[in-house]
Amino acid sequence: MRPARLNARQTLTLGRVTMVLSGLGMIAAALVAYPFAERFGMGMQITGHLVLPVSAAFFKIGYVVRLAAHHALGNMSAG
Repeated sequence: MRPARLNARQTLTLGRVTMVLSGLGMIAAALVAYPFAERFGMGMQITGHLVLPVSAAFFKIGYVVRLAAHHALGNMSAG
């Protein structure tokens, strides 16, 4: 059985969703780690600090996926 493959439009959507979710994760992590840190326990603050670079990495992956989808669709001017 062949694995299912995503078409370019689905890949574009996947990239965009990844960017949005990881962007929201970065915002939430930054809020927990910095301005509202006194409202959270030490474990949650540590988690916030760890989640920040991980969500940034996923944002970058989503951006590259989005660019690849634009390239597959023939939109070479996407940035």
